[in-house]
Amino acid sequence: MASSVRVTRTSDIDEQAALLRGWGQTYDQMSTGSFSGSLLEADIDQVRLFREITSNSLHQIGCLPAGTIAVGVPLTLHGNATFCLQPCDGLQLHVFSGNDAFEFLSPCGLDIVGFVLSENALESAFVLDEFETVMPSLAMPHLRQVNRLETDHMRRVFEDVCEVVSQCPDFIRNPVRFSSMSRDVIAAVAAALVQPGDDRADMPAAKRARTVRDARELVMNSPDGYMSVADLCHTLRVSRRALQYAFQEALGVGPSTYLRAIRMNGARRAIKNVRSVADAATLWGFWHFGRFASNYKAMFGELPSETFRRYHGPSR
Repeated sequence: MASSVRVTRTSDIDEQAALLRGWGQTYDQMSTGSFSGSLLEADIDQVRLFREITSNSLHQIGCLPAGTIAVGVPLTLHGNATFCLQPCDGLQLHVFSGNDAFEFLSPCGLDIVGFVLSENALESAFVLDEFETVMPSLAMPHLRQVNRLETDHMRRVFEDVCEVVSQCPDFIRNPVRFSSMSRDVIAAVAAALVQPGDDRADMPAAKRARTVRDARELVMNSPDGYMSVADLCHTLRVSRRALQYAFQEALGVGPSTYLRAIRMNGARRAIKNVRSVADAATLWGFWHFGRFASNYKAMFGELPSETFRRYHGPSR
């Protein structure tokens, strides 16, 4: 488990290529001028997160070990760029892993974040037959068209993880908070890799309504009032997209939005009885306390610290 973010800087492209351990990379510089690069890494349980910044255009070739999944999401990608001989503009997901080498012509000023995890870790976040459906599509490195919301979410999760582990390196001593972070990172990768589908025809209207009722009952009757979308899908034996359509039709919001609201309300109630705002947030799976406070205020019109003071007096 990581207790800090590690940053390595170099002015040599061969040293830069070797920073991602196990990738077997070679870099050839394609643009003129002196090179500078850096790699930021953080290990979160079964996932390694990285951020690579390179100053010059590079021709990158590499191959990952079998059983490893690696995906990247550009933060900055401008200029001529191709991935596995396909033009890329920063909107696609880069799948680096597979049974063959990847080839990446990266532009000057590339800034990309990535997630590396085992197939076993990823399998835990899939529902029903998603793993069997997704894994064959990851057999070769490729550019993957995905929902913009999913890639934005991956970028946000990456930034939040790096902020937490750099500012609070001892957070891993809190197993509940650490577990929530690990689960959310893996879930973000899994959700992005699942290709969109249309399951409305497979679920009659009556079943959609029943699915929402059953889902709400599961949430309300769970020990801490919280279940993930994957938990609901596993228990109700429905696909991710079918659950999405059912919630959208019945409540006008997706299951993730609904569950987030339930968790936020649970944290608000917990604040009345716990020793600190942090305890309430952790109890309900919120591991980035700054983002929790911001979202809490947006939802309830006051900071969680203000709610706490109303019931407990000055913050302790």
